[in-house]
Formats: sequence, C-alpha cells, structure tokens
Amino acid sequence: MKGQKLGSFLFLLFFLMFVGLYFTASSGYYETEERKKMVLTNEQIAQFEEDIQNGKQVDLEDYLQLNEKNYENAISDAALSLSTKLGQMVENGMNSLFQAMANAMEAEK
Repeated sequence: MKGQKLGSFLFLLFFLMFVGLYFTASSGYYETEERKKMVLTNEQIAQFEEDIQNGKQVDLEDYLQLNEKNYENAISDAALSLSTKLGQMVENGMNSLFQAMANAMEAEK
C-alpha cells in the first residue's frame, strides 16, 4: 500500500515536470533567451565596427562582456558548504560500510 502511494506520487511528479517542460519548450522560452544573447552579440559587433570606422583605440575585451548575473550570496555559499560536508560524510560512511563488508567477507574465508 505504501509503495503504491509512493509510486503514484512519483508518477504524478514526473508527469507534472514533463508537462511543465513541454510547455516551456513549446512556448519558445529557450529560443527567446538565446535570441536575446544573439542580439546582444550583434549590438557588440556593430559597436566594434563603428569604433573602428571612427578611428578609436579598440580593445577586444571591451566588446566581449557578457551580462551574466552572479547569484552568489551568503545563503548559497552556506548551502554549498553544507552540501559538500554532507557529501563527504555520506562518502565516508559508504566507504566504511563497504570496508566493514569486505572485512567480514575476509574473516569468513
């Protein structure tokens, strides 16, 4: 009974995720975001060409700036640190478990 409820819940969860991703893809969200990046790149190329025509001193680094947001903050840093520590604990626990199992198998021989 409990396994059946878990299976139904997981099926419903995956179905809802599929529907959400399907509508996101069909609405063109990803293509719109990529188009925005391309337009920005075209604007940077146009500015570069204009500066060359005007005889300005150009530096390629000035035109390759991407406006990517930095989402790093204290909460994300703490979550990353916690995740890393939990990962190490799980890894150490699994290594200890398998080592104990290996020792038990060696002791039986």
